[in-house]
Amino acid sequence: MDTSKHVKPVHNTKNRYLQETDTNLHNDVYHKTLYFGNDTGFEEKEALMKKKTEGCGNKSNVTECREVFDADLEKNDNSVAIEEDNRGLWGNKCEFFLAIMGYTVGLGSVWRFPYLCSRNGGGAFLIPFFLFMITSGGPLYYLEVCLGQFSGKSAGLAFEFCPLLKGIGLLQLILSVTVTWYYMLTMAWILYFLYNSFFPVLPWSTCDNKWNTNSCIGISELWTGTSVNTNYSISSTDMDNNVSIAPSYNMSSEFYNNSGHFFNTTATVLKQQSSAYEFWEYRVIRRSDGLDNMGNVQLHLLICLFLSWGLTVAAVIKGVKSLGKVVYVTATAPYIFITIMLIKGLTLDGALDGIITFLKPDFSKLLTAQVWLDAAIQVYFSLGPSWGGLITMSSYNPFHQKSFWPSIMCVMSAAFTSFYNGLVVYTLLGYMAASTGSSVQEVASQSGPGLVFVVFPTALSQMPLPQLWCVLFFIILVTVAFDSLFGLFETVTSAIVDFFPRQLISKRTLVSVSVGLAYFVFGIPLTMNGSIYLFQLADWYFSTFGLLVGSLFECIGLCWIYGTDRFAKDIEIMTGRKVCVMLRVMWGVFIPISLIIVFIVVLAQYTTPKYGYNYSAGTIATGSFIGILPITAVFLAAIVTLLRSKGHFMQRLKTSLKPSKEWIPHDRKAAEEYMEKPYTYPESWWGYIALNLRGTKDNPIF
Repeated sequence: MDTSKHVKPVHNTKNRYLQETDTNLHNDVYHKTLYFGNDTGFEEKEALMKKKTEGCGNKSNVTECREVFDADLEKNDNSVAIEEDNRGLWGNKCEFFLAIMGYTVGLGSVWRFPYLCSRNGGGAFLIPFFLFMITSGGPLYYLEVCLGQFSGKSAGLAFEFCPLLKGIGLLQLILSVTVTWYYMLTMAWILYFLYNSFFPVLPWSTCDNKWNTNSCIGISELWTGTSVNTNYSISSTDMDNNVSIAPSYNMSSEFYNNSGHFFNTTATVLKQQSSAYEFWEYRVIRRSDGLDNMGNVQLHLLICLFLSWGLTVAAVIKGVKSLGKVVYVTATAPYIFITIMLIKGLTLDGALDGIITFLKPDFSKLLTAQVWLDAAIQVYFSLGPSWGGLITMSSYNPFHQKSFWPSIMCVMSAAFTSFYNGLVVYTLLGYMAASTGSSVQEVASQSGPGLVFVVFPTALSQMPLPQLWCVLFFIILVTVAFDSLFGLFETVTSAIVDFFPRQLISKRTLVSVSVGLAYFVFGIPLTMNGSIYLFQLADWYFSTFGLLVGSLFECIGLCWIYGTDRFAKDIEIMTGRKVCVMLRVMWGVFIPISLIIVFIVVLAQYTTPKYGYNYSAGTIATGSFIGILPITAVFLAAIVTLLRSKGHFMQRLKTSLKPSKEWIPHDRKAAEEYMEKPYTYPESWWGYIALNLRGTKDNPIF
């Protein structure tokens, strides 16, 4: 392990420069490199240095010369610091907490988590779910928060602690770019349902519309019939939330209930179709017969897509300055509306049966590996690590802000929200089961958009004042989805600004508008008749493997190349808090092992997507290629880094494993102190492993 000092010349300024210049104040070529490195604004600083040193040329008292030089040098450094501050900071801790909480809580807590509880032993599923939250999701979450806060850079540029792995930043950026593109379509769907919720007669409740077929059954007839028509004979995309919407990860019909139906409650296939299903199928998405028949642009979806992008851009147009104000509403409103929905739901017939089904534990399920895998996957894909959003939003924190408890509170809020949403969902499912003569388990057998866009509208339309409850429900979805979109979009725009700070830092508004407009243009194919097939393909392949591999590389890079102990000392410099032994073990051992296991299982059980349509071999190959593209970026970036280094291969490798000069606290005073106390690695590998996992003797266990 290399024990050389980690030095970034641009920040460790005065003392180092003046120590070297005692003997020769005019050695321009050497000292401008030593002092300025590759810093921007070099010409101005070089002129300043030349002016001051020429004025001191004949003086015998070098100390007097230093004082003259230092005065203007500090003035110059202040101007640079002001320029760096233009990147922006959160207005206060509350804004940051609400932003990451809203980003973390996504649609999966509404349309995925309740179903997982139902199929995995009810309340018993909460045991592995919360266990993985504590041992894996929470620690990984905190790791990314600290990484962003220390570096002060967005995800695309935050991995300079190991230049060989800085491609992880590209992986996270690619994930955010691609998922933002197709995730906005769910926002368009939600807005369209919200718009239709204001109609005097809910359009999905009757069969009197031009899009209805002769097989249609109105919801009122469905409700009073002897059986509910829930076998819709189509394939659904069993989508979920990752940061908000996770990849489908439908590896097999048995593993993830990709049953090919929105939900099954009877063994007999009924020919009739409910009006709620026909509204979704024939009015909202207007599905064509396949990906090779994309059809025409649907004006209603195009308008909703434009509104979605307009609202998103407006929220982040000034970066965290505007986003910090928006999250006060979008991050808190869902809890108000969910509570209203829960209170109303508890008054409905069958609500208690629904809640009992949700909470009643079947501890025998804990003896199956499936339950534990479902819990681990839900945690990893729901909290949002390796998407880049956590790192990006944390980079706007003041350097010395204490971030441990906000991170813990946010993770627990995400877990609680999933549970709280489950209560609301099961009161409605219990009401639907009681009204139609079905069991709660049968009605609860579906997750994804089938639950949100068919089952819930069906149930809500039969409640008193149905328009009111539909509006409240879809407002909940709007705020939940927007919070996740804000984080994804901010990750993309912040990366662009951070890549070209001098040119774009003062043009933040233009960047946001331009990126939003580009997304809208490239999103137009998602408004066509065949868009559901495109959406399914993108959701299936874009992020499933990249998310797991990115998290694994991140843990290995920070914990075993840069070093857990070294990163722990960085955190202590930043927050004044020591990293306990348990957290070190989770970062360095438990999380990597669990990620490897989950990745192997996902890979082994992964199947091709279906939506009532068989994708061609070429389409599957294209999707697979796109799926591994983020991972490929990590290796390509590593190759480029090695080629740009000097020396033979082992020298290049050794150099690329050391922190680059860009890895430095983004606080100027902390950076100077950081340079004065370089980290020294233990000489033996055993000592290195022990120090990473245990730390020093005064390290707390918990």
